[in-house]
Amino acid sequence: LLQFCGDCHAPDDPKNHVNFLKAARAEDLSGMRSLWGSAAEQLRNRTMPPPDEEQPTEEQRLAIADWISTRLRETACEQGPYAGMVTSRRLNRSEYQNTIRDLLGVEIDVNGRFPADGSGGEGFDNNGETLFLPPLLLERYLETTDEILGKVLPATAIDVTFSGRDLNSAADQNRDTKSRLLEPGQAAEMVLRIFGAGEYEIVVDVAAVDQASHVSLKVDGIVAERFEVSAPRENQQRSPIQGRCRIDLVSGFHQFSVQCSGNASLEVDALRIRLQREPISAERRARFEKLTGTQFGSQPEDPLAAARAALKRFLPKAFRRPALDGEVDRYLALFDRGQERGDPYEENLRLAIKAVMVSTPFLFRLEDLPKSTNPEPIGQYEMASRLSYFLWGTMPDEQLFELARTNQLADPAVLTAQVERMIADPRIRYLVEEFTGQWLGTREVGGRVAPDTSKFQNEFTTELLLGFREEPIQLVHHVLKNDRPLLELITADYVIANSRLLKHYGLTEEKGDQKEEWPWSPAPSLEKDGPFMLVEAKDGTRGGLLGMGGVHLLTSYPTRTSPVLRGGWILETLLGVHIPNPPPDVPELSKSKKGKMTVREQLAMHRDHAACSACHNLIDPPGFALEHYDVLGRWRDEQEGGPVDATATFPSGEEVDGLPGLKKLLQERKSEFYLHFSRKLLGFALGRSLEDRDDCAIQQVMEGMLNRNESLRGAIVSVVLSTPFGCHQLEEESAR
Repeated sequence: LLQFCGDCHAPDDPKNHVNFLKAARAEDLSGMRSLWGSAAEQLRNRTMPPPDEEQPTEEQRLAIADWISTRLRETACEQGPYAGMVTSRRLNRSEYQNTIRDLLGVEIDVNGRFPADGSGGEGFDNNGETLFLPPLLLERYLETTDEILGKVLPATAIDVTFSGRDLNSAADQNRDTKSRLLEPGQAAEMVLRIFGAGEYEIVVDVAAVDQASHVSLKVDGIVAERFEVSAPRENQQRSPIQGRCRIDLVSGFHQFSVQCSGNASLEVDALRIRLQREPISAERRARFEKLTGTQFGSQPEDPLAAARAALKRFLPKAFRRPALDGEVDRYLALFDRGQERGDPYEENLRLAIKAVMVSTPFLFRLEDLPKSTNPEPIGQYEMASRLSYFLWGTMPDEQLFELARTNQLADPAVLTAQVERMIADPRIRYLVEEFTGQWLGTREVGGRVAPDTSKFQNEFTTELLLGFREEPIQLVHHVLKNDRPLLELITADYVIANSRLLKHYGLTEEKGDQKEEWPWSPAPSLEKDGPFMLVEAKDGTRGGLLGMGGVHLLTSYPTRTSPVLRGGWILETLLGVHIPNPPPDVPELSKSKKGKMTVREQLAMHRDHAACSACHNLIDPPGFALEHYDVLGRWRDEQEGGPVDATATFPSGEEVDGLPGLKKLLQERKSEFYLHFSRKLLGFALGRSLEDRDDCAIQQVMEGMLNRNESLRGAIVSVVLSTPFGCHQLEEESAR
């Protein structure tokens, strides 16, 4: 190391700002792990030493890199276990949607209601550093909660009629009848409290005095409808009409007014307001009775006692922990306040439940602060929530709550059994979909990532792009459900696709006993393309993540493929290799074209640039191996007027040809894939950024996976049994 790195990184050189050689003991290494890890990575990738410096032989290079990696592994846990601390964080959109479903039985679509959650930490949108609560978002929660509770606690039926003289107005009251006389421009009004959002019908009975006129119905000062009122018929004193309109109203106080908007007087006989409520389904009745503990349509004999019982049941589930002393009473006070006003029972209970659902303990995942700078177990209910939100993206179910209540969630055997149970539950789709789509980046396909519509006009459909997005999810689920090796994500010699994707790939659907249909219906828009099924792809052109059209599209420009994007994606996403940004003074390929050079020739010229060669020697080869696939992932034998060249030579000297060769090379580097995958999975499970001190846990997750048949299921179990997942600790600075 001193021989090849000492000129620039000498320990005693004051100009040396990357002083990793200063570490002489394990204690020194613990604070410089990222630097040493970078040194090993740079050596393996041939990006250091710089091209104009003395170079080690290949044997020396790999020996030094392996020595560093071995030292890092051996010393990762020498400083003792590390748990870190997970910050309190808001439920993200998916977690909120799933929690509402399991808490109240109501399905909502959050995409149009809340802005997308930002990513942080290891690249996932469940990271506490990004999940804060701005005021505008709180307003959205208030509005959404009203709508949700409207599906559980139906609005109190309203059907009220006011006579003309009951309405407030400066106009004259007809002394002999109940009507109210309105001169042109005059209005009569009534303020009414609406208890539940819904569609309301407003009916006005009105008659012209002697000439035709017009009447306007207003709600909160805005004209909802305008009607013509005919003059009285001959030989009749009055010819009353009924004007009707329907309008959606939210709960609260509203002003309803009738205005004479014509040029002749009117008499208002009555104003009727009623809620247009649909028949209550059996499912909705069941939701109501589960929440309230009372039969639908009946009123409890003791409303306060019934509300207390309902809140005692609801709070522990909503807060994912037992209710604290006085907590039920605080929310019950809101109910009691409504009772004193004489409001209906359901409306008072709705007010208390709404307060629960916009409170911090519901909207946030909160954990008690640790008391020590050493790892200490988290609480049992906190463990139940960590498990359920990691695997299902929702609140714990009854079994997890019961295990927490009986203090069994610290037992590794119990935790392992729970992981197995939860993987078998359909809700595991959350982990598979959210982790896969964000880890690979494929959830952007069909949205931010799409082909150029002018260049590929009539060559793709929305359904094809949605199929691209779904395909990796189906593969990961297959590997998880069947306890297959994790490496099968790369080496699989089969595809799991629907009829549209199979046709796109030129594969034939299996017949008879060979056909295996998948249990998930990914999206209604994909149903017409049939179920996803496993089909063999023995010719080597498909199979695994690198044979998927979604990955090919993701790693292309909208108009053309890019070996650089594809190679960079493979290195960063699958192997965890950090690719530095290009130097600012290097021209893009499109600006450095000369004549009719192919992309491969342009990249070769690019590598002649001293500042580019080290990185492009690393990035380009894996990208070249995928040149047989166009932007839409279709197989091609010709490119730029000549035959496709999918051969590649890696800096270490390995030569590959196409996807089969690339798969074989990645199989030989599976330890890098396993380690990076372990890091990503742990980061997703914790919802926080990982630090150098987490290296020990990452190593242990990988080792646990290796001991469980190198399976994805084994990786999940290892994460759940890891120190950071089951413990927390104060940072040294926080304890001072």
